Amino acid sequence: MHETLENHEVRLQSLEAYRVEQERMNSEIRNQLTATENTVLRESSKQQEQSQKLLDHILQNDIVSRKAQREQKAFAQQQFWKVAGIAAGSGGVIYVLIEMLTK
Repeated sequence: MHETLENHEVRLQSLEAYRVEQERMNSEIRNQLTATENTVLRESSKQQEQSQKLLDHILQNDIVSRKAQREQKAFAQQQFWKVAGIAAGSGGVIYVLIEMLTK
């Protein structure tokens, strides 16, 4: 009977040592998970920041591009009306010259 109790005591000590080791491992795992979570959050924040910068850059380029297109269109219209005015004016001059020559 004494031997059985002694064996039981050894098993209990073994289980207690195992439990302490498991708690230590769980604590380490918890610490590693916390560190991983912090890293993921930090990297996610950087990713969002870079995405926002990229979006701002694209939108800024789009605004500049649209402004350039409007300016080109306005310039083309101005040139058209200049040419149309010159053509209309020169047509009138040519008409007057032809009238003067035919009389």
